[in-house]
Amino acid sequence: MRTDKFIPSPLFYRITALWVICEAFAGGIMHGFKIPFSGMIVSSLAVFCIILLARYVPSTTAILKATVIVAVFKLMLSPHSPPTAYIAVLFQGFVGQLLFLNNRFFTFSSILLAVLGLVESAIQRILVLIILYGKDFWQAVNEFIKKITGDKNVNNYSLLIASGYVIIHAIVGICVGYFAAKLVKNSGSWREQLPQYIIKEDSYCNDPLISRSKKKKKKGKLVFLIAWLLLLAFYIQSLLDPAGALLPKTKVLQIIIRSALVVIAWYLFLSPLIMTGIKKILLLKQSHNREDMNSTMKLLPEIKMIFQKSWQFSAPLKGLNRLKLFMKILLMNVLEEQH
Repeated sequence: MRTDKFIPSPLFYRITALWVICEAFAGGIMHGFKIPFSGMIVSSLAVFCIILLARYVPSTTAILKATVIVAVFKLMLSPHSPPTAYIAVLFQGFVGQLLFLNNRFFTFSSILLAVLGLVESAIQRILVLIILYGKDFWQAVNEFIKKITGDKNVNNYSLLIASGYVIIHAIVGICVGYFAAKLVKNSGSWREQLPQYIIKEDSYCNDPLISRSKKKKKKGKLVFLIAWLLLLAFYIQSLLDPAGALLPKTKVLQIIIRSALVVIAWYLFLSPLIMTGIKKILLLKQSHNREDMNSTMKLLPEIKMIFQKSWQFSAPLKGLNRLKLFMKILLMNVLEEQH
C-alpha cells in the first residue's frame, strides 16, 4: 500500500544504484562486450529500473526521488553528456511516476512507459538531425534515394525512414514493457530456481568506481563526422561530374554551411548555457539529498560488478535467451540485500 511520506529503504538505494549504472556505465560495459543496439538496450534497462521501483518501492514520490539522484550522478560520472541526455532521464522518471501512481494496471503502465521512453529517444535523435541539417538535408535524402531507385515520382523517402525509425522503437517498447512487467512480477522466485547464479559478496570489486567515459560523446561526434564526410564527398563528386551529380552541389553546400553554423552555435553558446542551468539545479538537489547520494554511492561498485558478472554468467546462451538469463541473474542479485 502506498504512503504519503516516502522513507527510502535499502532496496530503493540498490535499484537506484542499478539505474545509475545503466545511465553512466552500461553503454561502455555493453560496448566492451560488443553488444549490438547497445543504445536501445541501455534505454530499456532504465525502463526496467523504473518498473522495479514501481513494484518494490510503491510510493507517490519514490521514482521522482530516484530520478533526481540518477541525474545528479550522471552529471558527476558522465559530465560530457549533452543536455538531451538529462531530458531523456527526467522524461522517463516523470512519466514513470505518473503512470505508476496506481499499480492496478501494472503491465499496461509498464508497456506504455517503455513505448514512450523509447519513442522519445527516437524522436529526440530525429529532431537533432532536423535542427542540425534543416529541411534541405531531408530533401537531399529524397533526391539521392530517387536517383538510386530510378523512381520517377516524387516520394518522401525521408519521412518514411523517420516514421519507420520511430515505429521500430515503439514496437521494441511494447516488447520491452511486456517482458519487463512479466520479469519483475516473477523475480521473487529466481534465487530458489537459479541458486548457481548467486553472486557472492566477496567477489565484488573494491576499486574506485568513478571512471569518466567519453565513449558516448565520441560516438555522437563520429556520427556527425561521417555525415559531414559523406556530404563533402557528394559535393566534390558534383564538382568533378556536374552532369551525373548525385546531389545538387548548391544544396550540399547549403547543408554543410547550415550544419557548421548550428554545431558551432550549439557547442559554443547554447549547450554551455543549458548545461549551466542544469548543473545549478542538480547541484542544489545534491546538497539537499546528500544522505541519499552517499547511500547510493556506497552501492555503485557492488552493483556494477553484479552487472558485469551477470552478463558473463549468461554467456553460454545466445540471443534473446541470453538476454533473459542476464536479466534474471542481474535482478535476483540486485534485489537481494547483502549482509
